[in-house]
Amino acid sequence: MTPDHPVSVPTRQPSFVAEAAALARDFADLVLDHVELAALEARRAAGGLAKMLSAAVVVSLLVITAWLALVAGGIVWATDVGVGWPIALAIAALANLLLAGIAVYWIRSQVHDFLFSATLRQLRRTTHDAKEEVA
Repeated sequence: MTPDHPVSVPTRQPSFVAEAAALARDFADLVLDHVELAALEARRAAGGLAKMLSAAVVVSLLVITAWLALVAGGIVWATDVGVGWPIALAIAALANLLLAGIAVYWIRSQVHDFLFSATLRQLRRTTHDAKEEVA
């Protein structure tokens, strides 16, 4: 004799503790996945940065070589028109020092951009406000 209705087996609902443990395990897995992804991306970014820095060194060497060729060409030209070697070399050295001085002046004028001025201003304002509240 077969029943008309299938027999339903009562299913146990997972307990709250089991649900919380599963949720915690899933959350930990999610955090680990995100940390692993961040580590992989950091490794990839570091490789790209190393390549870019290597290329920057090569470019710098090429620019320095080109600059030296231009200076040497200027010295040779100056000696061809009758300027003595010592004077031509001195003029080249002074021109290089002048350009270096201009570059240093420009660098020094840019320093204020790296001082986190907005952050310092906000911290000073917060400190000033805190002192006023105490007084």
